[in-house]
Amino acid sequence: MRDPYEILGVPRNATEEQINAAYREKARALQDMGADDGQLEELNNAYDSVIMQRASGGYTYAGSYGSTDYADIRDKIRAGRLEDAQILLDGIPDAQRDAEWFYLKGTVQQKRGWLEEAANNFARAAEMDPGNKTYQAAYKQVNQARSGGYRTERRAGRDSGCSACDICSGLLCADCCCECMGGDLIPCC
Repeated sequence: MRDPYEILGVPRNATEEQINAAYREKARALQDMGADDGQLEELNNAYDSVIMQRASGGYTYAGSYGSTDYADIRDKIRAGRLEDAQILLDGIPDAQRDAEWFYLKGTVQQKRGWLEEAANNFARAAEMDPGNKTYQAAYKQVNQARSGGYRTERRAGRDSGCSACDICSGLLCADCCCECMGGDLIPCC
């Protein structure tokens, strides 16, 4: 395959936005001129190659080779672009997955509500870097969420755990259950 940067028409130090814009522009042009599937496939493969190469640590935005830069993944997570962050994380080869990778993977999973998978990844991150307080705290937090360990805050000035509304709601619910079973707890309802 030809150089993917050449196919996209961008320099090697292009930003992600430049790469995305060049890809969209070339894809539109190929579709407008009725290009065959081979040309579109070559463009798609070039785009995937550049994105995966950057995600896998083969190239970082600073221009260094061989190190993984998680800044872009963190930015995507902060922006709520979880699918993009997931794709970039999954593109990093197994051999290069360090504690930070497992922490970020767990963060994406936690934000999606996948608490079991998040707990596993946070545990792995904490195991790989036991001195990191952030990894430990994330693991503890997700385990509390999994076990229902979160408590609701009490309202100011409220000492007891229930109110008249809670008692009334409970009685109405019990009455409904009794009526379903053929009885009647509250005759007037």
